Amino acid sequence: MNTGEAIKYIGLAMLALAFTLGNKYGLFTSAEARAELLTQITVLLNEYRTWLIGGTLLLTTFPVIKMVMKNRRAALIQKGVSQGPTLLLLPRSDWKPVDPGKVGIWARLADALPHDEQISFEVGGSDTDLFFALHGSEDGVRAALTQFKSEWPGLQRRPVETEPASVPESWHIYWVELCPHNWKEPILSLSNDPLRSVLVEVNGVIGQGRGLVQVIARNDFGTRAKLGTAAFNARAEPVGNAGVRAIRTKEARGLEGRAGRAFLQVTVRCVGIADSESRAQGIARGLARAVSASYGHRNPVKPVKYGKDPRPVLERRLGKSQAWADDELATLAHLTGSDMLFVAPRLKTASAKSLPPDPEMRVTPLDMTAKFIEEMN
Repeated sequence: MNTGEAIKYIGLAMLALAFTLGNKYGLFTSAEARAELLTQITVLLNEYRTWLIGGTLLLTTFPVIKMVMKNRRAALIQKGVSQGPTLLLLPRSDWKPVDPGKVGIWARLADALPHDEQISFEVGGSDTDLFFALHGSEDGVRAALTQFKSEWPGLQRRPVETEPASVPESWHIYWVELCPHNWKEPILSLSNDPLRSVLVEVNGVIGQGRGLVQVIARNDFGTRAKLGTAAFNARAEPVGNAGVRAIRTKEARGLEGRAGRAFLQVTVRCVGIADSESRAQGIARGLARAVSASYGHRNPVKPVKYGKDPRPVLERRLGKSQAWADDELATLAHLTGSDMLFVAPRLKTASAKSLPPDPEMRVTPLDMTAKFIEEMN
């Protein structure tokens, strides 16, 4: 209950009390009765003044305390995320092509991430150096790495040498945040792998500059319920026309089908960092166009916010966000196979596969014993 609701209920209670006393003393029949009623109300207010003031303060203070505690927890979570590690994710260069439709990493992360903590899946670099990275709090990164390694066995990780979101001295930063237009509609990709466009765009950054795409995600607890309510309302809408009723039923089925997915609140942030402001802006807008062009017009993914402040980028803050289903998010945020090395040849990949030594090459204590006996003889 917020402060406005508390005041409303107190006012309704006082009106009910006044109406009850009015009926008892004949408020609406004579002036004497009205005077008597005012006297009784004054006596009651004086008698219970302390209780009324205390109750009002309690009802108005509790929501404020609740809000302060919520903001404090959010600040602590954001501090842990901003101070957390950034790890390079190194896919293997001999992996088979990755089909985004079969990627289940985000469905698991929807349940595995710590409560209200965000994780940032990042693609960045330039024509000389391209990488995948993961950033979050220590607990968040640990939970995410478990799921990434389960999804892609053989994945290697490495701490970054230089923070990819940092801005060198005398350089400039510009970023664009993108969101889908409608939370009810599915986010449909126009290509079989929108990540390819992002890799091509980042790989095309030359000279004194680099691009970065941050896909920042955290748990979502309300979208499935809202989709269920919307589906119910679509079915329950009184429609006489059979054609319109069939359309409403189709809409309800689509909403119910989408409500069966896992959801995350997501901010997609395209960042340009360069030696000039115009170049940084050009890099960011180019990345934003690459992402937007990868999704259909039924529920377009469009720019919703622009900025030059480096703190949201460096601290991985969740900005303008919208609900993405796990399969929708997998189209943009996933690792790649060997096929992507043709479009991004400078992509950082894992070292050669580590295999156990052949049995003939292994040395055991029995081998040493046999050798010692042979020399003695």
